[in-house]
Amino acid sequence: MCSTLHEAIDLIEATRGGGGLNIAFSAGRELAPWRHEPWVQEISDRLFGLMTT
Repeated sequence: MCSTLHEAIDLIEATRGGGGLNIAFSAGRELAPWRHEPWVQEISDRLFGLMTT
């Protein structure tokens, strides 16, 4: 799942697709129970990066 979400974020970064942003952020919220796991923190950092660009 982690690699699939990274691929989706790559596509969103390349296309700046608005609908994709909503889906990615929803997926990120679903990972909240595992927020202390390094792979979830990595996803969260990438999603935060999308918000700041």
